Amino acid sequence: MPDPGDERERRSPNENCRDGRLVGQHRRAANIRTFIARYALALLVTAVALIATLLLRRDGPTPSFLFFVPAVAISAWYGGPGPSAVATAVSLLLIDLNFLAPGGSLRIDRVEGLEIIAFLIVSVTITSTMEALNRARALAETRTAELKVLNAEVGRSYDAERERRHVAELMAHTREEVLAVVAHDLRNPLNLIMTSTDLLLEEDLDEHRRRELLGVTVRAGRQMNGLIADLLDTVRLQAGKFPLDLEDVRVVTIFGQMEETFCPLAAKRQVHLAAVPPEDGVAVRADPLRVSQLVGNLVGNAIKFTPEHGSVTIRAAADGNHVAFHIADTGPGVAQADMRHLFDNFWQARRNDHRGVGLGLAIAKGIVEAHGGKIWCESAPGQGSTFSFTLPRAS
Repeated sequence: MPDPGDERERRSPNENCRDGRLVGQHRRAANIRTFIARYALALLVTAVALIATLLLRRDGPTPSFLFFVPAVAISAWYGGPGPSAVATAVSLLLIDLNFLAPGGSLRIDRVEGLEIIAFLIVSVTITSTMEALNRARALAETRTAELKVLNAEVGRSYDAERERRHVAELMAHTREEVLAVVAHDLRNPLNLIMTSTDLLLEEDLDEHRRRELLGVTVRAGRQMNGLIADLLDTVRLQAGKFPLDLEDVRVVTIFGQMEETFCPLAAKRQVHLAAVPPEDGVAVRADPLRVSQLVGNLVGNAIKFTPEHGSVTIRAAADGNHVAFHIADTGPGVAQADMRHLFDNFWQARRNDHRGVGLGLAIAKGIVEAHGGKIWCESAPGQGSTFSFTLPRAS
């Protein structure tokens, strides 16, 4: 029986070139069809939203934006940012022409302008959330494919087989964990934005209440942005690609920025915040933005877990070639059984502590180690906690 490889070798160069061109044409045609289908879907679901709104309005007042928000979400999930932007633009045009007074005109008043702004905020948030979830899914699929390649290359020995199974279980667990955390913690602020937007659509809403709801929407958007930033930092740390912009930073400057940021929060929670800086002139060689993020994570956690009338104290002292920082609180403390999990990714999420996604301490550990320092915790139940870390001292 002839070998297909030999048949290909006996073919002329012109025949091979013609086959290559045909394959390329088929791929281009497939890409064009996919492109058209994505945007056609965006227009279709927007049209369905318009028809549904018109039908419901026959029976009584119906919020203008009610069905257009799901249309944007479907466009973002199946089509991406481009079709989502088209769905948003077409939705605004249809709403303005059909439902905002005066009918058939593009003119809008101030209240309608606020409603349009709220709809745009929701659309951008939905698009960003769907894009983040798609990236997380693609990352998980990429890691799974890499794992399959790794498994194919591992030997047949018992130790190699056991290692393959361990890696497979770890990757599967990590993938499920990342997707679960992203889905849960992005969905909460998204639901808050959706609820606030529904209330903003009420026509008899007074101006003060409308501003309050817009503030809630902005804060929820910032919360989502912070979560995405934490996830990106975690990925960079795990990949070993965590760049630092090093310079000499005075410790008193770090303390001053910390007090300026957290004194209002501590006062609101009735927690006494004290700073004990070292002697003047002590500085660290570090990235000022990352150090601010590090101190912010630790001090923010200390204030969050300290009860009313408690105290949080931050100290620093030079120790040879390093400067040691200590953040002590009078909170509930940490059980010894939990100490080894403190700096794990998603630890709070696994413990059903929904006050945070559980990345703050893991990122803090990564920042310290990227600077060549170390971080640790001393704690006991009922006796508070002291988180300490070292940074290289500036020469």
